[in-house]
Amino acid sequence: MKITEIEAFPFRLPTRRDFSWASLLVPLGGFVFVEIKTDTGLSGFGEATPLPDWGGDNGKHGGETQQTVIDIIQSTIAPALIGLDPTRIEEAHIRIDKVLRGNSYARCAVDIALHDLWGKAFDQPVYRLLGGEVREWAPIAHMIGIMPVEEAVEEARQAVADGIRNFQIKGGLDPERDIATVRRIREAVGEDVFLRLDANQGYHSAKNAARILNGISDCLNMVEQPVRDIDALAELRQLTSVDVIADESCWDAFDALDLVRKGASDAISIYLAKAGGIARARRVAAIAGAAGLPCDVNGSIESAIGTAANMHFALGVPEVSLASVNAISAPAGQASHKVGGYYYTDDVIESAFPVKGGGQRPPDGPGLGLTLDRRKLESFRERL
Repeated sequence: MKITEIEAFPFRLPTRRDFSWASLLVPLGGFVFVEIKTDTGLSGFGEATPLPDWGGDNGKHGGETQQTVIDIIQSTIAPALIGLDPTRIEEAHIRIDKVLRGNSYARCAVDIALHDLWGKAFDQPVYRLLGGEVREWAPIAHMIGIMPVEEAVEEARQAVADGIRNFQIKGGLDPERDIATVRRIREAVGEDVFLRLDANQGYHSAKNAARILNGISDCLNMVEQPVRDIDALAELRQLTSVDVIADESCWDAFDALDLVRKGASDAISIYLAKAGGIARARRVAAIAGAAGLPCDVNGSIESAIGTAANMHFALGVPEVSLASVNAISAPAGQASHKVGGYYYTDDVIESAFPVKGGGQRPPDGPGLGLTLDRRKLESFRERL
């Protein structure tokens, strides 16, 4: 089997409501669809979720757009991979490394499509090729975006009614609003629900973050990336009892090593897109596991394609034990939830993902297990 063509184009899904967080300047829901075609007729699907205004510590990572992802894939990655057996995924990464620096979102979309092809070629789901299931369901955390306190509390109540038991609460712009939101949500949902505050680097200094967090430590299970870099995270861990999960500070295996060496986090948030795909994200998870740090597999609220990749990773990678912020994927009219995990009112698949008890798994079938609705995919296609 040989790669003959790599196609990439943008598409956008309709959102249930506006979702925002500190530093987010563009609306959610914009993606790049990638299809890798072969001489056997099999093809693999991948996806990028680029956000130009989101990135790593001190501008080291990020900055991709839908257009740059498409351009890089067509001009640089595709010529390097045409003619390669798509099941030779590590060789594909070696080839890409020879012609490209950075551009992890573009790499990720291609890597996901390669894994989809790998599974289809051997008639196995991706999670089985990663080593097999270590859990049957991946627990879902619902993201509560930056919104008025009363709206945030109502969003949480409705998500709990849908069966959600884990939340990521966005903050970082107004500490007093964040404190009030966390306290009010805790009062509304009870003590048995897991609450994580994500400040998206908005608290600037470790001392400032500690002041905020120590005032709500009785209400909070974890805080995500409240400050700007690894050194500040390490300082913060000495000033607060609230567990810290690193996100923007951990893009790849090198960042994971730094976090472990400096004792800068209690957990790591893995994005397939940050690492450049499933193959490289496994390295981050291995380092975290060796250090005894649990992980989640989050992203930027992917469509069903990216969510399927996240779900396979969550099922097959032992370190991904934390609830993850992922969409509960379903086409219009098939959504099982009214609020919890419900970000897009439609999707590019024919059938909803299986859901049970606040958890989700990918559809049964080889590769990612997806049956795409090509008509919808074309209808959601964008013109940049």
